[in-house]
Amino acid sequence: MQAVVRWFVAVAASVLAFFVVAVPWAVLSHGGKDPWEVIGPVAGVVAAGVLAAVGWWASQASTAPTGASSMREVRQSARGQGNITQTGGDRDGVPAGRRRVGRESIRQKARGGGDIDQVGGNRA
Repeated sequence: MQAVVRWFVAVAASVLAFFVVAVPWAVLSHGGKDPWEVIGPVAGVVAAGVLAAVGWWASQASTAPTGASSMREVRQSARGQGNITQTGGDRDGVPAGRRRVGRESIRQKARGGGDIDQVGGNRA
């Protein structure tokens, strides 16, 4: 439902942007000397830009976390000369057969001259 409301706002903002550009231009163009063949496309380009920007925002509604099915994010960074171990997930917590696979976003970076072990997910 939230996605529908966001898309409604996006379309309404686009239509509003069209009229915010077109109406003052038509009124202030010294008696309407600028033809609508010029005003309409320019206002349409502005409305399309607004729809692209606000439409991107509206499309993010489907990626928002919702309760138990939220996306887990793991960010890890390691730097050093020694042994570095990072685990950004579960380790032997729940059996693999009973584990619920969800969406994950994992980013890892590592530098160094030693041993580096990074795990960004479940390790059974």
